[in-house]
Amino acid sequence: MPQPKRFRLACLLGLFAATMMLAAAPSQAAISQEKAAELITEQFGVEVLRIRAGALDDRPVWYVTVMQPEGSSNATFQVHILAVDQESGELLPSFRHRESGYIKPPPPAGGGRP
Repeated sequence: MPQPKRFRLACLLGLFAATMMLAAAPSQAAISQEKAAELITEQFGVEVLRIRAGALDDRPVWYVTVMQPEGSSNATFQVHILAVDQESGELLPSFRHRESGYIKPPPPAGGGRP
């Protein structure tokens, strides 16, 4: 085998090995906790109370606990838990339809109302 072909083959094998190692490495969250809080605050004008990591349908998410600001409506000071996809930063729906109905979001850590 001539030298240039061996060199190309070695480069291709090295590139393939590097690609496989990157694919097998655990993924880091593309959206940090701070960035998720910033996105939710800007988008909805709420106060972020807490953020915790979790999984929703086998996707890594940030559970963001928020409180609506003071105002003159009945929704004032209501607390909600929103799920933000850690990879894309998208807000995920609270209710997901299933064959036998829907499922509710998880309760807050440490108890709380069902």
